[in-house]
Amino acid sequence: MLKRMLKRWASYKYRFVPWLALNLKDRQIRNVPKGSCDKVITDEAAQQCMYKLFTAFETAKSRYSSNDPAIQYQTNMRVMKESLGFCIERAESVVKGGGTGVRVTDGTIPAFTVTSLYPGTVYHPYEPIFFQSISNPFVFRCIDRMLIDGNNKGLSKTVYKSCSNRDRIGPYMISDTSWLTKYPLNPMAVGQYVNNHTRAYAANVAYQELDIDESFYFKLWKYLPNVCYGVNLDQPRQLRVVVLVSLRDIHKVPLLVDNKKAVTPFIRNSPNQT
Repeated sequence: MLKRMLKRWASYKYRFVPWLALNLKDRQIRNVPKGSCDKVITDEAAQQCMYKLFTAFETAKSRYSSNDPAIQYQTNMRVMKESLGFCIERAESVVKGGGTGVRVTDGTIPAFTVTSLYPGTVYHPYEPIFFQSISNPFVFRCIDRMLIDGNNKGLSKTVYKSCSNRDRIGPYMISDTSWLTKYPLNPMAVGQYVNNHTRAYAANVAYQELDIDESFYFKLWKYLPNVCYGVNLDQPRQLRVVVLVSLRDIHKVPLLVDNKKAVTPFIRNSPNQT
């Protein structure tokens, strides 16, 4: 029992912010010497992919208006398939003890394509996240030490909804809160559930960080599953976004697990990005 707990802690501690704070000099979570080396595709290409998908969501919304979250989700899943050529969904991981994962349920993800987004509240290094980080395996640390809390429960959920409502402009939302629910309006907002690679299952995606600014069409911000914890009225609006980019083609092809269960391929992050 103790051995199992120590093994889980060894994997989890790198996402536990209080532990990171006590081990500043030893933090080597990602082996990326420079930010420019972390770009699988250009930031422009990543933004263009999001713009294409979000615009398609808007078009579908005007044609198939519904207040039912389940119907909206299914509609946008079809839109995603038509627009990008693939669909992804949360599902039980094929890795033993892996919990929830993300798998391709339709089509093929081409190499060097945005597969998903890492949702959550964005914190600068100086902003408080201690209590939100306790027992929270969904805190992602960026290269510049900014943090994204991708937990959709408890205090993390409350903070995200509060910040999202704070930033809305009249009736217009500038961030998506539906990823906190079972039916995300943007099906791409599942990046926090992407499993780590294993010896049996190699990485097929990599994290990539970019900043969205006011040049991104205002009406499409409501599909971005991120919100800033703090606000600086003296600075132009800017939002840190983390996308997961495919390293090779990921097909929807039956895959045998333990020679008895057929599933579709799951998405897994890069070895140096955990």
